[in-house]
Amino acid sequence: MTTSSRPTTLPYSPASTTSGGSAPLWGTVLEHLDIAPSLYEKAANRHKTLGEWLCRPESVLARYKPEVRPQGSFRYGTVIKPLTATAAYDVDQVVVLTALRTGQISQAELRAMFRAELEGYRRAYQIQDPVEDKHRCCCLNYQDEVTFHLDSLPCVPASPEFMARLERQGIDATWAGRAVAITDDRRPDYQLVGATWLTRKPSGFARWFQQRAALGLSTAVRRSMEASVEPLPAYRWTTPLQSVIKLLKRHRDIMFLKSPGLAPISMIITNLAAHAYQGEQDIGRALEGIVERMPSYVRAERPRVPNPSHPDEDYADKWQQKPALEENLYRWIEQARADVRFFTGRDWEPEQLTRRFDVRLTEAEVRKLAPNTPRAVQAPAVITSVQAPRIESGPRPWAARPQHGSATE
Repeated sequence: MTTSSRPTTLPYSPASTTSGGSAPLWGTVLEHLDIAPSLYEKAANRHKTLGEWLCRPESVLARYKPEVRPQGSFRYGTVIKPLTATAAYDVDQVVVLTALRTGQISQAELRAMFRAELEGYRRAYQIQDPVEDKHRCCCLNYQDEVTFHLDSLPCVPASPEFMARLERQGIDATWAGRAVAITDDRRPDYQLVGATWLTRKPSGFARWFQQRAALGLSTAVRRSMEASVEPLPAYRWTTPLQSVIKLLKRHRDIMFLKSPGLAPISMIITNLAAHAYQGEQDIGRALEGIVERMPSYVRAERPRVPNPSHPDEDYADKWQQKPALEENLYRWIEQARADVRFFTGRDWEPEQLTRRFDVRLTEAEVRKLAPNTPRAVQAPAVITSVQAPRIESGPRPWAARPQHGSATE
């Protein structure tokens, strides 16, 4: 079971990303977006206690040797404060029953066992809200001084045939071996033993992302990242890639404030930004480069935005049914490009930063960062229509094997 909650301090300081360029501005914005270290500790503790509960000897799941793995933005180190004080933080967790196989149990039976254990945990820890059933996972809603939603995904290892197919597609054997089969109550064979299960590779993406974030760091720092065992991202270190993704997520949130269901999802932003990152050490230069290069990593054919560790999984699988989602991605990228160029200059006002990122600078920050000239400058207009480029021969991000070794999950 991997549930330790102690973060590892790496020899890499966030201060090293704020030298030169427009990074002082972006570094200040990030100070307003970043969550408190105590929230990472709280999320880590909840991940840890639930993992310990599922693995205790009395658990009906213990015989199946659970492995509990964190996922999502807490794992990637890209969490930002929500726009409202009452909004909840989402923590994602994968529970792999390593000694169980799809041919031994139905998805419904696995979900029932798993849900019963979560209900026991909820009562033992006096969580008021009942366990919430979602299509592929179960959710615990913590209501205390900070609201957390913990989505826990039960699954079993993918079949050997599926793992072998991933290897034939160029996936490293270590990554392919972490593929899982998940439950989904929308499938017609949900109740049948031996049915075909959906397969996913959530932990492989986290490993790939950590390697992308490590680009441009010194060899010593990169080795420290690869050697550390961290069930949640270490909040004591950050990289320019993580910082850029935080900025882009908040920019997205503001642009689609009135229609969040039509906004680019965070996994697509994280995926494209990680591909577009070229190891820039300065946040401003990394931001400028990433927003310029992101569209080139959208493929013309399906999968449009594939999981680098599982090429059959398409993060843009809803685009075909909802074409507006693809159009809105390009609208947002063009708006981000215009706004990044605007704030890279010196003729902006603090109120414009509030409109684009919901960041309200203090008087001290204004004195430090405000432009030399007092004149007002018109901010870029909001883009309403953008022609999406068509990439005739899209990149195959999963074909290349890791260059710096596997990062520890």
